[in-house]
Amino acid sequence: MVYFFYYIPVGINAELRKVPVTTFAYAGLCIFVFVLERHGAGVLPFEFDRLAYFPDIGTLLTAVTATFLHLGYFHLIGNLLYLLLFGRYVEDRFGGVLFSTIFLGCGALGNVLQGCFNTAVLHEPYVGIVGASGAVSGVLGAFTMRFITNKIRVAYWVFMPLQAYTRAGNAELPVILGLAFWFLLEFVRGLLQAGGFGLEVAYVAHVSGFALGAATAVLSGQFAEGRVEALGRRAAAYMLKGEPYAAQGDYLQYLAHRPHDADAYAGLARAMAVSGNRAGARENYRKACELLVDSKRRGDAEEIYQEAVRGSDDFALGPEYQLGMAFGLERDLKPKLAVHAYEMFVAKYPNHAESPLALLRAAGIHLSVFSDQSGADALYGRFLVNFPGDAWADFAKEQRRKLACQLG
Repeated sequence: MVYFFYYIPVGINAELRKVPVTTFAYAGLCIFVFVLERHGAGVLPFEFDRLAYFPDIGTLLTAVTATFLHLGYFHLIGNLLYLLLFGRYVEDRFGGVLFSTIFLGCGALGNVLQGCFNTAVLHEPYVGIVGASGAVSGVLGAFTMRFITNKIRVAYWVFMPLQAYTRAGNAELPVILGLAFWFLLEFVRGLLQAGGFGLEVAYVAHVSGFALGAATAVLSGQFAEGRVEALGRRAAAYMLKGEPYAAQGDYLQYLAHRPHDADAYAGLARAMAVSGNRAGARENYRKACELLVDSKRRGDAEEIYQEAVRGSDDFALGPEYQLGMAFGLERDLKPKLAVHAYEMFVAKYPNHAESPLALLRAAGIHLSVFSDQSGADALYGRFLVNFPGDAWADFAKEQRRKLACQLG
């Protein structure tokens, strides 16, 4: 039976948190060098062969520079495809410095070890080695260990000419299955290369780069971080399946490792609310809102606050956060929620120095936004009862007098 099977990764079920500047820079440099070599050779006063790594005369520097040379369009595009797809996520989690260490280090090591293999096994010390394959393989190794519980989406094509059968589609595979299969395939090809198979491909660079990238992920703690991140992802999946108690367990484990993740606290609050633990839900909503405010995510904080109030009308943050939330809601033209926040601040913290001001602002919104004279009058009256000696008491009396005339 003759058949052809091709697949290519096209997506990952993970979140990108920032722009992968370093990944784009390395991809751009590969393209730049390729264009210069293609169109500048013989014109520019430079020999690009000097950037290649030759085992007999190569140095550590040329082992690195050879990473940015490519033999043809397919060689370049193949490496860029994997670099841009997987490199973005590795840089996002590892940071630009560690990502660069993996990319350049695995590229150099892969080229050196491929050179040793060519010299000792293939007896070809004079053949130059080029390409980012070792570097990209290192990125794949690091990705595999960091995202070991994630899934990758692959597009595939199966073609069986003798049976007149063809099929194309896409499917999700566990990362460990998809990339481990790739590693095993490269390892077997490397063994076959010793017998003369596929001499034009640097399989040893692929295998060694992958192994070094995977080891770096483990030694730098990123493997453990990936396991923690998986807890949060699994907790969210439990919520989607309607299993709040299971979600709570994973969220609690996750937060034990990442106690400053506001989104996880919000998820835990939802799980507790669904399972009837109102006190626990209020406490975790509070933590989520306050962490979001601290991290300058005011819009998200307001959304979580509104969600918490819908579930528990007496929900409140700490005094400074509650007052700040009320000010922000008023500024963001959410008057109904702002009034509730002001009134809850006064109810929870009646002895706070800013409680009189909060009550006056709530009354002002009733009057200016809702044209609710009765509501405003009631709040001014409440002000005079609760804070009769306050400096703004005369103002409240005058407002009540004016409202009395208007109300007739």
